[in-house]
Amino acid sequence: MEPKLYLKIFVKSNRKEIRFFLFFILLFISVQAIHYVVYPFTVPLFVHKLNAEASSMIINLITPEEKSFVENRTIQSGSFKVKVIGGCEGTEGMLLLVAAIWAFNMSIRKKIIGSLVGCFVVYLSNLVRIVVLFYCLKYKPDTFDVVHVYIGQIFIIFIALLFFIVWASKFGGIDGKFFKKV
Repeated sequence: MEPKLYLKIFVKSNRKEIRFFLFFILLFISVQAIHYVVYPFTVPLFVHKLNAEASSMIINLITPEEKSFVENRTIQSGSFKVKVIGGCEGTEGMLLLVAAIWAFNMSIRKKIIGSLVGCFVVYLSNLVRIVVLFYCLKYKPDTFDVVHVYIGQIFIIFIALLFFIVWASKFGGIDGKFFKKV
């Protein structure tokens, strides 16, 4: 068989998957571009208020003796400081999730609900990540780089992927039945 014929058969038998993949890439690039433009205006809310201050509150709930507080996006506890900078707010994981949900075949209502619930799940996961990083840097500083760069990033993307798989399997398809019984 000719290679062109294989390609034609492959494209024909995987049309939905190819459409999803291309639409996902287009959406992800688009929302990243929008994020890049609005990011300077959203930093005070997303980084300072919703991440640094919320993480400090969680730290104080877990260990009240820390008496942590936030000043200029920096979580402080005594002389110890951890700066929460742009990129630490989990937005990329949220954008990946939103692009995947909107590229997938499901009703608009389920896309909206999935995006909102999914972003909230990723946000909560990111708060856990920031709190873990605070304790890592304070009590096990030699593990901070590995936890920050590798484990933390993978954790956020894994949570977004897991949410997408669960949401798509439950609500995928226009009728909510993506996986049909044969």
